[in-house]
Amino acid sequence: MNNPYAILGVPAGASKEQINNAYRNLARQYSEQGNTAALDELNKAYDAVIMNAAGSGSYSSYSPYEQAYQNDYSFIRSRISSGKYEDALTLLEGMPESSRNAEWYYLKGVVYNRQGWLEQSAELFGRACSLDPSNREYKQAYDDALYRQNGGYKTKRNSSGGSDNCSFCKICTGLLCADTCCECMGGDVISCC
Repeated sequence: MNNPYAILGVPAGASKEQINNAYRNLARQYSEQGNTAALDELNKAYDAVIMNAAGSGSYSSYSPYEQAYQNDYSFIRSRISSGKYEDALTLLEGMPESSRNAEWYYLKGVVYNRQGWLEQSAELFGRACSLDPSNREYKQAYDDALYRQNGGYKTKRNSSGGSDNCSFCKICTGLLCADTCCECMGGDVISCC
């Protein structure tokens, strides 16, 4: 790959804001043109600059982009664990759609979950689980997101699709039935006086 700064059209000492703006403008342009080859090269260049900056603390030096990074999400996981959600999201969004696998959906779900977007994170975790149903990490995250999304109440579905959990309607119905039975036997559960 050529120098990623040249591909992005920014000088080697460019700021993060300049790099992000250049990336967005070129990505929009290549997408509108349908130029997937240029878009892939742009994504790789952007990732190389971001990776290099994370390793060196500066955006001014260049080390060649390694092809192995394409499927290695450890750098994105480190961004998430250090609370740099915007960086992680930028890296995830920069990956071509054709290379988005279960881990991609899981990590994006983690970012959304940590930002409080429970519905979106549950959808992403669900997608990760459908792509890799044997992964326990994805399944646990999906279950936790559903649990939090439901206000901390677990919902258990029965075979007909209805909910087996206790609801106010079921409680009221139960009380009314108990009151009716007690009144038939001479007692009163709910007294009006």
